Amino acid sequence: MRRINSRESSREGNGSSPPRFASEALPAAQALPHQIEQEVRRALLSQPNLHFSSLVVRRIADGVCLQGILQTNSESPDVCSIAQRVAGVNCVLNHLLIAPGRALPAKG
Repeated sequence: MRRINSRESSREGNGSSPPRFASEALPAAQALPHQIEQEVRRALLSQPNLHFSSLVVRRIADGVCLQGILQTNSESPDVCSIAQRVAGVNCVLNHLLIAPGRALPAKG
């Protein structure tokens, strides 16, 4: 029977152990897509004339894909140009379903 010494049982520090956290596994450049998704989502949700009952923003090569349900009174809201204002988004696949908007109650 072979005995394992303390150096073999603890692989930390010699580079052979897997990363403990997901952030350790990804270089900073690969963490960027989630930031882009969050910024696109924030930009779309901040628009006063756009109301989403659901919104999913997914990173694709060279841009984002938008999915969900958009409630608006506008004939054709330009969500693609809003998303393209975010740095790193060159292409937008718009898979949003547009539902007629309903009057929102007055605030206050």
